[in-house]
Amino acid sequence: MTHRICYHTVLCVAFSFLVSSTLSADETMEAKVKRVIDGDSILVVDGNDMEFEAQLEGIDAPEMKQEFGKESLEALTKMLKDQKVKLTWKSKDTYDRLLAQVYVEDKHINVEMLRSGMAWHFKRYNKSEELAKIELEAKQAKKGLWAKESPVAPWDYRKENKAPDKPAK
Repeated sequence: MTHRICYHTVLCVAFSFLVSSTLSADETMEAKVKRVIDGDSILVVDGNDMEFEAQLEGIDAPEMKQEFGKESLEALTKMLKDQKVKLTWKSKDTYDRLLAQVYVEDKHINVEMLRSGMAWHFKRYNKSEELAKIELEAKQAKKGLWAKESPVAPWDYRKENKAPDKPAK
């Protein structure tokens, strides 16, 4: 009886460890950028010709009809056009897009969009102090959209225009 209880306990602990390590592990993919959709989302194709839409996690770029929307799209396009990228992610958003960190070689694209002033740190869904600091530096240097007196955050623009927000699952 004691061996049976120990055996079940070991199985339960092992299963719990397996599940928790699986949930916290990042998925990784190398892919080619097929299209830049807007300033914070891309369409990529992996080595098996499977297409995936990815949302750059931690940032929120101006909407296309919003001031600086086109500039943000152009900035991301310049960084990613015809590039091979590495994506890492833990989850998807409600639109089934990968919520991804995107890299071209050693360049972290999510960070570069913030650093250049072409996106906001999406603090509602991402609590990174590093991203908050990078956004503040761009704001203080009046880079990109921060050159304007009072730029409208994309989440406020969507709310005013009754467009859906982009919450994570």
